[in-house]
Amino acid sequence: MTTTTQASAPSSPDEPGRGSRRGAARLRHLWAPLSFVLGALLWWPVGFLGLETWLHLPLDVFKGDVLFLGATAAAASVSLVVRSPWPRFAIVLVFSALGWALDGPHTDTYPHERLVLVALLGGGALLGILLGARGAKGALAAATVLAVVAGLSPTTWPRGLALALALALPFAVATWQRVAPTVLSLLRLVVTWLVFALLAKALSYGWETVRPGTGGVPVKEEARTVADTAWLFVRTQWWHHSQALLTSSTKWYVLAAVLAVLVVLVRAGRAALARRSATAPDKARA
Repeated sequence: MTTTTQASAPSSPDEPGRGSRRGAARLRHLWAPLSFVLGALLWWPVGFLGLETWLHLPLDVFKGDVLFLGATAAAASVSLVVRSPWPRFAIVLVFSALGWALDGPHTDTYPHERLVLVALLGGGALLGILLGARGAKGALAAATVLAVVAGLSPTTWPRGLALALALALPFAVATWQRVAPTVLSLLRLVVTWLVFALLAKALSYGWETVRPGTGGVPVKEEARTVADTAWLFVRTQWWHHSQALLTSSTKWYVLAAVLAVLVVLVRAGRAALARRSATAPDKARA
């Protein structure tokens, strides 16, 4: 018995969607070097803009809270845009080492000063890398990272911009059939922002109790005092602090709404172009 095999016809260059797939593949190929450059440009501004001069770090034990929060926010932003593990680690390591070379103390003015500063800088960088890496899972995950950065960053740049972007991103995957999940995602992002902003403020509040030059208090005792004072702030001020954040960020909600409309319009335009390209070959054959 003979069997006939039918070879599949080669794909036509004009096949619907083929051009868009080639464009997407080319964009993914170009994104790796572009993301590396973008991550390098984001690291210092996201973490330390307005706190020190360019590329310098607040390597002062009395500013340990700012150092930790800035390192965490900076590394999270790098990890969000740079998807490959080693390049993102290289950016964070190189810029952290450069900042230490510029401002790191050569001797300990206070007991264990350099060790504490290294632990704050390195711990914040590692935590930021881990937090930012979760943004690769999709639009909602990236929005969560942006909300975290908006809450943690101690810089003077408009952190509300990160919040606005975070609140607009859920509309990149929203549909008319999934209104409730979109609303819940927005609420979750707002809560995430408030929680991390509260934790950042509590850490700064607790760090004000650090007095390394008085009596040689052990590092463990200093850390316990900071933790207890920070927890006191969380327990007593969480509602007032959250209210103040919500009421002072009105303009960023407006920006988020504008960005959300733009996202929806772009999605609608892309869908219309896809339908047009899909029906064009049928019309040509007719």
